[in-house]
Amino acid sequence: NMKSINTFAAVASSLLASAIFAVQLANPVSGMTILHAMEADSKPITEAICNGKPTIIDFYADWCESCKAMAPTMRQMEVNYGDKVNFIALDGTKSRNAGLVDAFRVDGIPHVALIAPNSELKTSLVGALPRQVIERDIVALAQNAPLPYEGVDPFEGDDHFILKEAQQKYCSLE
Repeated sequence: NMKSINTFAAVASSLLASAIFAVQLANPVSGMTILHAMEADSKPITEAICNGKPTIIDFYADWCESCKAMAPTMRQMEVNYGDKVNFIALDGTKSRNAGLVDAFRVDGIPHVALIAPNSELKTSLVGALPRQVIERDIVALAQNAPLPYEGVDPFEGDDHFILKEAQQKYCSLE
């Protein structure tokens, strides 16, 4: 009958969830594994700058312990806010990313660039940061509100519209 099937399904799913939890506890996913997965899942920057959402670019390096420590938080932020904000993870040591490393004046890793939909760099958060700081800034960025935490401004006195030319080149203005 239906009740026994539902009871079985409930018990089986609880046991399965407990087993998965135990396996994950015994074999935690490394921060580097998370960062590599995030980079593989990232939208191309040309797509991100054209979809009308704010964008976060997380520059990391395999040798960076702070990057590894922040990886679970960044992945959780992507899960929680990925419908409102583009998340892009880039290995800052790879030659294919050198143009963006230079464009964003990355001189410390981790370097999290928060970019408004109009391509304006709102701030760069450099170094290990608590989850609360990252989440509050992401929520504010998603709501187009002032950021509660501002980090380094590598563009002080310069144009903050780093991706404007790319937006003009790749985004059709219909």
